[in-house]
Amino acid sequence: MYVEVAIGSPRKRGLLIVKENLHDLFLKEGKEQAVYRSLYTYYDDAFEYVKAKGSLRDFQGERGIEEILIDIDKKDNSDIYTQQMAQNIVMAFSDMDVGEYSIQPYFSGTGYHIMVSGEVFNFKKGKNLPYIVKETLKSIFDDIDFSIYSRTGIYRLEHTLNPKKGFYKIPLSHKELFNLNIEEIKELAKDRRLVFQYNPLEGNGELQDKIIKFIPKVRSLQTVFEPKNVVPCIQKLYNQGPNKGNRNNTILRLASHYLRHGFPSEQAKAGILHWNNNSLDENIVLSNIENTYNRGYRYGCNDYILHEHCSPRCIHYKNKNYLVEVKTSDQMQKALEERMSANYEGKTLDLAKLYGIDDRDIMVYPGELMTIFGPTGASKTTLAQNIVLGYDAWNNYIRSEYQIPTLYLSLELTDWYTHKRHLQIVSGMSKKNIEKSYQQMYEHHKDDISHIVVNTVSPTVDGIREMIISYQPRCVVIDYIDLVQPPSHIRGEYETLKYISHSLSTLAVNTGIIIIQISQTSREYSRKQILDLYAGKGSGAIENASRKVLGITGKSDSKERKVEMFKNTDGETFETELEWTSSFRLVCANSPHKPEMERN
Repeated sequence: MYVEVAIGSPRKRGLLIVKENLHDLFLKEGKEQAVYRSLYTYYDDAFEYVKAKGSLRDFQGERGIEEILIDIDKKDNSDIYTQQMAQNIVMAFSDMDVGEYSIQPYFSGTGYHIMVSGEVFNFKKGKNLPYIVKETLKSIFDDIDFSIYSRTGIYRLEHTLNPKKGFYKIPLSHKELFNLNIEEIKELAKDRRLVFQYNPLEGNGELQDKIIKFIPKVRSLQTVFEPKNVVPCIQKLYNQGPNKGNRNNTILRLASHYLRHGFPSEQAKAGILHWNNNSLDENIVLSNIENTYNRGYRYGCNDYILHEHCSPRCIHYKNKNYLVEVKTSDQMQKALEERMSANYEGKTLDLAKLYGIDDRDIMVYPGELMTIFGPTGASKTTLAQNIVLGYDAWNNYIRSEYQIPTLYLSLELTDWYTHKRHLQIVSGMSKKNIEKSYQQMYEHHKDDISHIVVNTVSPTVDGIREMIISYQPRCVVIDYIDLVQPPSHIRGEYETLKYISHSLSTLAVNTGIIIIQISQTSREYSRKQILDLYAGKGSGAIENASRKVLGITGKSDSKERKVEMFKNTDGETFETELEWTSSFRLVCANSPHKPEMERN
């Protein structure tokens, strides 16, 4: 009987030695370096194969196994958690009536190896043994490393050095595994622990009835590195198998994936029938696949089943562009019905109510990008703050029912100054009054501003996307878009604003939130002191990307302001006269509720 060994590194494998010589080998070589051995044992046919080929890599002959290794890899886990995993494995065997005399624990230098007598399972030697061992262990345990059970699995021998950590792989008694802490175990692992009293591992077929004898038609000959970053949602559906109640829907998505990547339907049928494993009637499976190919079914990132299994590691995750979806008339009708019947309470900004214009449809909906532009000193930031704070400019009152959770990117003003202006707006107080009693004002008006979180660091579009994922706002204000950082390959003012505006528009659609971007007017319009749809800096880029465009005019030395909606893709436009107040409220000029001190 032979074992494969590697001295110093797993890459130096390929040497077969008689198993009886293994003890002398690790005693001689293990003090200064790692020594590895194969999980499986080999026979004369393997010895002749290595003599001819120089390697066991493609050897398909018989293998045997005397001891089964359970590998508990530390990875990113804590030392305490890793030790608990090893303890749980031992207790799991105990619960299956496997005694301590059948199990030998080892500390590997980082994780743990639990060796179990082969007599517990009584695996029979054969060509398919690696598949049987792997499937059997998978049926018993979930959170262990199954790669060791591949045809060529090897592991580090006891009493040999882990050169990366400086510890030896050492045996532990059951009492030590459960009672010593990790520092005490590591202290033991500083030496080879050759004096440890081993007891021969024994077993009596305790788990023989758990052996999985079914050999799958599709097998793994060795550890395969799967493309886990390419559409992992499809991989998850496939790996889950044919779950009852969702099998037909899953087949449609799998077949669509094959179709999209150019696989003939015959290949799709072969793969999906294997996945089905005789669960669903074969004719139903074939019919679903053929219907998918004949009717061209397509499913993308927004599909409700694929979305449920979405993963941030997917290459399509950022742009949600696994499929450039086309919609049938039935699908569009369904979308229209959903839009018309949806409850948008707490998700919209109703500008008509804020400005006392009851006869106009000027609602800002989720998924829309709204631009506010104007010349320097025209109160663009103030207008945005008034809107998201729910300031009713006609009644001069803060309406909490108009407030929605907002992420405010204050890229020009400091956080404390932005906060002070929020306090002024919600309290109706001047700068002087707030500075006199800012603590009392905050306690009194905390609820009026608690729906807003503020960030002052200039982000990229990707950074904004990550903040949206983290904070889940319903509205984002970007003040100003000129301060958003473009990718390094974007050059020039126009191209920068075009990239940012169109990216934000796409982000609003994909996340289903309102995004308000604030921009300056172009120099030409600023000099002329006029405003129209094309007045924004980078004209053409901003108005094309925006569903709604608001312009505000006025001079810093005057209270008079004028707000006009120049674009409203699905609604009406408006204009209104406002007056700037010392509390940064922009009150309707003809409101009967203007503060006395602000009236002419």
